[in-house]
Amino acid sequence: MHKLYVFAFFITTTIVSLLIMQSTQAISGNLVISQIKVGNSSTARLVEIYNNSGLPVDITNWCLYYSTPSNATPFTILGCFDDPNPSIRIHIKANSYALLASSQLAMSSDIVLSAGLGNGVSGHVYLIDNYNKEVDRVGWGEAVNAEGNLPVITDFTKVIERRKDAVTGLYIDTDNNQNDFINSTLRKEYQYGTIYDIVDICSNIDGLQDLLPTGYIIDEKGNCSLDIVDICQNIEGLQQILPFGYKLINSKCMLDLLPLRITELLPNAIGSDEGGEFIEIFNPNTSDIYLTNYYLYISSSGTKYSFPVGSHINAGQYLVFSNDDIKFTLINTISGVSLYSIDDQLINETPTYENPKDGEAWALINDNWQYTNRPTPGSENVVSVLELEETAPIYSELESCAVNQYRSLETNRCRLIVSSSSTLASCKDGQYRSEETNRCRSIASDANTLVPCAEGQERNPATNRCRSVTSVLGANDLVPCKEGQERNHVTNRCRNVVSAMPQADYAPEQTSENVNNNILWWSLVAVGIVAVIYGIWEWRQEIIGFVKKVKQK
Repeated sequence: MHKLYVFAFFITTTIVSLLIMQSTQAISGNLVISQIKVGNSSTARLVEIYNNSGLPVDITNWCLYYSTPSNATPFTILGCFDDPNPSIRIHIKANSYALLASSQLAMSSDIVLSAGLGNGVSGHVYLIDNYNKEVDRVGWGEAVNAEGNLPVITDFTKVIERRKDAVTGLYIDTDNNQNDFINSTLRKEYQYGTIYDIVDICSNIDGLQDLLPTGYIIDEKGNCSLDIVDICQNIEGLQQILPFGYKLINSKCMLDLLPLRITELLPNAIGSDEGGEFIEIFNPNTSDIYLTNYYLYISSSGTKYSFPVGSHINAGQYLVFSNDDIKFTLINTISGVSLYSIDDQLINETPTYENPKDGEAWALINDNWQYTNRPTPGSENVVSVLELEETAPIYSELESCAVNQYRSLETNRCRLIVSSSSTLASCKDGQYRSEETNRCRSIASDANTLVPCAEGQERNPATNRCRSVTSVLGANDLVPCKEGQERNHVTNRCRNVVSAMPQADYAPEQTSENVNNNILWWSLVAVGIVAVIYGIWEWRQEIIGFVKKVKQK
C-alpha cells in the first residue's frame, strides 16, 4: 500500500509540474513582439509587434500588458486592438507591423502608448489574445518570468530588438529571450497603418462574414438567419421543400406526371356527329395512370374538358372518349386538341387538322400525323386505302389477288394497292419516273442516241429499226440513173462512174528514207528523268522517313 501512495504522489507531482510549466511558458504564435524601447511615463518608449506569417491575422480584442519584475498583478494595460462596434473585426496584414509609441517619440503610431514600462531596468511585456491566452512574452533585466533561463539585461536607454533569420528574413522565436533578443537602438523608420477593419456582417454566427452568406437574411438588429425560401412560388402557401409528386421546371413547381399521347381524332363522323366524334389517348408507360390530374383542351373553342371521374388508362392501352363521354365538339373545318395537367403543364398536342372528309380520322401513324379513311378507335392506327371506281372482272381461270392487291383492267395482272400515306422512293441519279408506269427509267435509254443505219438501209418510222432499201422498193420501181452514173448493186442507189486512171510509162519505184531514231530515244530518256524527279519530290517525306528507319536499324 505504501508503494501505491508513493506512485500516486509521483504521478500527481509530474502532472502539476507540467501544468505549472505550461502556465509559465509563452505560447508562440504568428505574432511576436519585435522591439521594445523601455522607460517610465515621462520618457520615450515603444512596443512593436510583427505578423510573422504570410496571412492576415485577426487581432480583435488582443492587448499588450506590462508587469513588474516580480510579475505582480494586476498588469498594466499598454493598449488593445478593439472597437466599440462589436461587428468590427481588426486585422493585421501579412508580414506587417503594428506600433504602440509614446508622445515623446513624436512619431505616428497605431496606438498612443500612455503607460510607462517601469523604471526601465527590469520588467515584462505580454501579448494576450481575445481568449486571454498568451501569444508572446518578453522579459528584461531581473524579470522573474522571462522566457528562457537568462533574461535580456539592458539599461534605461537601450532598445530590445528581436533577431532576424538571415535566410528567411523572419523574426526568430525560440522562447528564449537571451537567444532571441539583442540590445539595439531606435530605427530611423517605423511602419504603422497596416491594421485594418472588416465588418462582420453576421456577428451572431461563428466566424467572420464580411459578406452576407448565400441563403441568409439580416434583421434590423444585425442578426443573420437563414432566409425562408418558398420553393413553389406558383403554388399557394409556403413550400420550403419540393412537395411530393412535383418537379421543378424553370423555377416553377409542376406536377411530375407520366406522359400520355393523343393518337387519333374523328372530327367529321359519317352521319350525325352525336356520339360519333371521338378522341383517342395512348399510354406508352409501364404503369396505369389515373386521369384526375389531366384535362383536354380544344383549340377551336378554347374550352377545357375534364375526364369522367375515376377514368384511368392501363399501361400500353388505347383509350377512346366520344363526345357522349365528354361533351366536347370537334368542328369540321380547322382545330386541334391538347392534353394538359391540371397545373397547366402541356403534356401533348396534335397538329392542326383542316377540312377532314366524312368518316376520315386525323391519326398518328408511324410518328406522322395524317388522314386515314379507316378509323381504329381503341387500337393501333392504320393508313388509308384508295378505293377503285370500277371493280375488275373476275375470271374463273385466274387466281385471286392477295389482300393488299387488285387486278389491273388493262393488263389483267395483280397490282399492289397504293395507300394514301405511301411515299415513292426517289429515283437514282440518271433516272426519272415514268408517268405511265410510275417506275424509274434511265434517261440515257430514252435519249435520241440512235445509231445511223448502214449503207443501203433506212429507218422504219413505225418500228424505228433499220431496213434494206431493196426490201421496200422493187427493181422495177427504181428510177434510171443519169448519164455518167451507175447503180450500186449493194445500196441500189445511183453513183458517178469513175473514169479509168491513166497508166504511167514506167513502173513505180519504192523510195526509202533514213529515220533518225536518236531524237526519239533522247526524248524518252528526258521524259523518264522528269518523271523520276517528280516522283522523288512527291514522295520526299516517305523517302526521308524510310532512310531514317534504315539508319536506326
